[in-house]
Amino acid sequence: MKNTSAPLPETVKNDYTGNRVRLCEDGKYRWTYPLDLLRNPTILFTVLKIFGVLFSIPILILLISTAVKGNWAEAWEEDFKIWIIVLVVFLAIVLVSYLIVARMYKGKYVVRFTMDQGQLVHQQVPVQFQQAQKTGALIAIAGILTKQPVTAGAGALAASRDTSTSVYEKVRSIKPHRAWNLIKVNQRLNRNQVYVPAEDFDFVLDYIRQHCPNAK
Repeated sequence: MKNTSAPLPETVKNDYTGNRVRLCEDGKYRWTYPLDLLRNPTILFTVLKIFGVLFSIPILILLISTAVKGNWAEAWEEDFKIWIIVLVVFLAIVLVSYLIVARMYKGKYVVRFTMDQGQLVHQQVPVQFQQAQKTGALIAIAGILTKQPVTAGAGALAASRDTSTSVYEKVRSIKPHRAWNLIKVNQRLNRNQVYVPAEDFDFVLDYIRQHCPNAK
C-alpha cells in the first residue's frame, strides 16, 4: 500500500508527548493517543470478547455435564433459561463497569506509543495506570471473597500490566480499522491495539507492514 499521508517533519526531542506521530532524535517514532471511551467502542468490544470466552467455559461445562446424565434436549431446555439470565447479568455488569472506568478516566484512555525498526510499544500513561492498579486490586479481592476465580484473575491482570509490546518478527497478522483509528497487531499470545491519528494512519500502517515479514 502506498503511503498517502503527509511527510513527517524534522526530528523532535525524545521526551515528545504530542498527539501526532513524530520521529525523535533517538530514531524512534513517538505519539500519544487520547482514545475517547464513549465514542470509540474498541476497548468495550475487547472486554466483552475476553469475558465472554471466560464466562462461556463454565456454562459449556454445565451443559455437557447435565446432558451426559440425561437427555440432551431436556438438558438444553433446563439450562437455557439459566444461561440467558447469566448472559444478561454479565452484559449489564460489563457495561456498568465500563462506564464507571470511563468516568474515572474522564472519558479518555490515554496511551503512548513508541515505534522503531524492531518493535512497537503501547503504554498506558502512569497516572491512569495507577488508577487501573487500584481498581484491579479491588476487583481481585472481590473475586477472592466471592470465590470467583475468573473475576479475581481478571482483576489481578488489570493491576499488573500497563504495557503491550509487539516484536515485528513475531507478528502473525495486521488488521487495520480506519474508521476507529485502530491497527491490530497480533502475535500468537499477544494482541496489541495501536491507535493512530487519521493524518498519520497510512504512514504507521505502511511502516508496520514493511517491518513485519511474517505477517498476513
